[in-house]
Amino acid sequence: MDNPVIATPLNAAKIDTDGLTVAELGHTSKVNLRGDFSSSTVNNALTTLLGMESTLAPNAFVSNGASTLFWLGPNERLIYTDSDPETIASQWRDQVGTGAVDVSDYSTVLRLSGPKVRDVIVSGAPFDVHPDEFKVGQCAQTRFGNASILLSNHAETPVFQMQVRWSFAEYAFEYIKRVANYV
Repeated sequence: MDNPVIATPLNAAKIDTDGLTVAELGHTSKVNLRGDFSSSTVNNALTTLLGMESTLAPNAFVSNGASTLFWLGPNERLIYTDSDPETIASQWRDQVGTGAVDVSDYSTVLRLSGPKVRDVIVSGAPFDVHPDEFKVGQCAQTRFGNASILLSNHAETPVFQMQVRWSFAEYAFEYIKRVANYV
């Protein structure tokens, strides 16, 4: 039996204007992990489950192609994964004994790129995205307008990803579209 295509709040909506491209990435499997990320048990579990280690600087992320691991706090990480999120959460709980929750349907991810992207983000976020301050490989939990977001910097060109709750996805998307006309 084939897996059904999972709808997202914006149905893969896009914005493509002069200097800004925005695209909803579609359904992304996400797992929130809790634990002592300095312990060997946790590192072994991450290596076994995802082929990556938990040693991350605060507000940073790493990717191995199939999965991306985000630092959210000293005892909290978020994973975007190509693997089944329920399986990862279950195996995490079995191996580590701490919380793991499939949060795939909690938020959607927008990919923003182009020369205007920093100006668009700054218009709604109280966060410095200047390339000297917010470097490639960094992430931050902040706000965009009235929405809480996880913002991550993926390339110098620039390319950012904005994770936003499903209930605020249309709001954030329309905010970006409106601001894109003025920056």
